[in-house]
Amino acid sequence: MTDPIWGTANFISPRLRLKRIIRLTSYFVMQSKSMKIPRSDKKMSNSLKVMTFFSFAVLSGCNVTEKYIFDSSGLGLEERIAVMNKIIEPLSEVPSEILDAHYIETRIGDGQVDPFARLGPSDFLFYALIKVPKEEAKKWSQNLKEPYNGVTDFSSPEISNKWWLAKEKFMELRLYETKTYFGRFNGWMAIDDANGRIYVHTYTL
Repeated sequence: MTDPIWGTANFISPRLRLKRIIRLTSYFVMQSKSMKIPRSDKKMSNSLKVMTFFSFAVLSGCNVTEKYIFDSSGLGLEERIAVMNKIIEPLSEVPSEILDAHYIETRIGDGQVDPFARLGPSDFLFYALIKVPKEEAKKWSQNLKEPYNGVTDFSSPEISNKWWLAKEKFMELRLYETKTYFGRFNGWMAIDDANGRIYVHTYTL
C-alpha cells in the first residue's frame, strides 16, 4: 500500500483521536437532550439527534488495528543495508556508506474508509537507525533544514527495540527534517555525529 502524503504538525495517535471523537459525540448527545427547541426546529433537531447517536454507535464499535508491515529484525546485515539504500535512493543520493541499518514500520488501521468497517484510512509510524562511519556522519545533515511542521517531540516504537535511542540521548541531539531522504514532512532525524548514528522517525496522518 502506498503511504499517504504527510499531514498535520501535531501527532495524535489513532487511539487518542478515537477517544476524543467519542467523547465529543457523547457531549453533543447530552447537549441536544437538554436544549429547549422551538417547534419549527423539532424536525431538524430530531434528525440531528439521530445522526449524532448513529455516529456515536459507529465510532464506539470501531476497532483500531495495528500491524507491523516493515521490520528488519529477521534480516541479515547485507539485506538490511540494501533495503535502506533502496528507501533513500529514489529521493536522494545516499550521503555516505551505510554500515548497518535497523527499521520498523507500523500500520494503524486497515485503509478502509467505510464507517461500518473500521476507522478511516491507514496511518504509518516509521522508526530507523542508520549506522555510518563517524567521519562521514556530518554529510547526512548538510543542507538539511529543521524538522517541518515543528515536529520535535520524542517518540519510540511501541515494542522496545535495543537499537532505538533513549529519551535522554534524544534531548542531546540536533534534529533535522526527513523530507529529503524519506519523502515525509512529519518526523525528524536525530544525528549523533560522534558515534556515527542517525535516528529517524516519520509518521503519516
